[in-house]
Amino acid sequence: MPTLLKLGGGDTKSYLENNDLDCFMPSFPIREKSSYQAFDEILSTYLENNKLNKESIVICHSISNPYFIRFCKEHNFVPAHYIAVAPKLIYKYPFDRKDYFVKIANAAYPTKEILNYKNKFKNVYCLYSDEDDNNIEEFHRFVKDFKARDMYLKGYNHFDGYHRIYKIPELIKLLDELI
Repeated sequence: MPTLLKLGGGDTKSYLENNDLDCFMPSFPIREKSSYQAFDEILSTYLENNKLNKESIVICHSISNPYFIRFCKEHNFVPAHYIAVAPKLIYKYPFDRKDYFVKIANAAYPTKEILNYKNKFKNVYCLYSDEDDNNIEEFHRFVKDFKARDMYLKGYNHFDGYHRIYKIPELIKLLDELI
């Protein structure tokens, strides 16, 4: 059975426990404490001890997507399946925030060289929501560029606890297909 590395997003813990899957849910610094360096340090440990390997299913949420793509490029790594949930900061699009997010966004955007690594990924899935439509162009571009299975869902906002999203049945259905 593959391992599953979940980097944020909806609650799949009970599903994983019920299916006897090895699941690792690293805790990353968030909001203004977010950084690629912290992400790389944490994930490198999983890669070194083979908890993250070529048979893994990796679920990334929001900003963990550009971090994960960069991590893959820098470590010459590609998981069996990559599930991008509301992938943010892949491409530079204007936004009207003026808080810590500006600094984090500028540090997170992948370079062209890193983005070209997308061609190595074979099994990519992209979940995004009608309630996150201000990012719809970015999501469509991600689906096209990564040749991802397009999973446009209703009513999930940004797929996070802040918006009271704790269960995503469509994600569970996808995991059933992949396992």
